[in-house]
Formats: sequence, C-alpha cells, structure tokens
Amino acid sequence: MLRRIIGALRLDPTVYRELRDDPTATVPALLFVLLCVLAAGVGGLPGGGLTAFGIVAASAFVSWTIFVVAAYLFGTKALPGPETEATLGALVRTLGFALAPSLLLVFGVVPALQLVVVPLAFVWTFFATLMALRETLAVGTLRALLVAVLSYGAAALLGSILTPPGPSG
Repeated sequence: MLRRIIGALRLDPTVYRELRDDPTATVPALLFVLLCVLAAGVGGLPGGGLTAFGIVAASAFVSWTIFVVAAYLFGTKALPGPETEATLGALVRTLGFALAPSLLLVFGVVPALQLVVVPLAFVWTFFATLMALRETLAVGTLRALLVAVLSYGAAALLGSILTPPGPSG
C-alpha cells in the first residue's frame, strides 16, 4: 500500500493503471480515503475543536463520494473517450489514492502552516486527480480536466446541500 501511496504522490501513471485494474485494491483505497478525510478533519481542529473536526471530515467524505459518482457519470456516460471502459470501482480505487497529497492537511493543525499546506494539498490533489481520471477513463488530459471540473462543481453544489452547517448555523 505504501508503494501505491508514494506512486500516487509522484503522479506515476503506471500506479494509477495498476489500481484501475486491481479489484483487490478497493478496500485499501476506501481505508485510505478514511485516513485522508481524518487528516482533513485534523486541519479543522484549530478553528473549532472537535465539532469542526467532525464537520470537516464528514464534509470531505461526502464531497469525495459525490465527486467519484459524478466522475463516473461524466467520464463514462456523458463524455467517454473511444477506449473508456471504466467501472465505478476502478474510479473509487484510483481517486481514493489520488487523495494522497491531502495527508498534508494534518499539518494544518498548526495555524501558521495552513497558508502553505492547504493550497499545496489542494493543487497537488487536483493534479493527482487529473492523472487518476486520465488513466482510469483512458482519455486525454483535456477530457480528464473537463470531467474533473464538472465533477468538482457537482461535488461542491451537492456537498453544500448535504453537509451540515458549521457551528455558527
């Protein structure tokens, strides 16, 4: 699993293709997603304690789940490439490991580091997501980018509806 995490961090396309084709990697990918959403939750601790931890972690999980389903629908139904044969499970695996850079969010527990860590984790995760989509959907970078943007939009919209409001109401 560590080899796959490092490969995902390095944006290694062979690791993403390997994950796409390995159904036994689904449970490890989901466990890794859990670890990543907990890391995001830790980043919320300084601003609101355990309540913020729970809200941030739940929101991250809901958003990721919506993103994966949206990527499946956009990538395989609305905008498939000529060689696209991706399954939802393959996207769960590759997009799960594409969250690897979000582990940096644990350093967000130090408020002074949030200004660096959060944007770095976001940008790095975005590029890992592009790689995951490109390799899983067997499409070019531009089509993967379109699927990513549409899926992020869907996740943001539906996530804002489905997740609870913050402590201020």
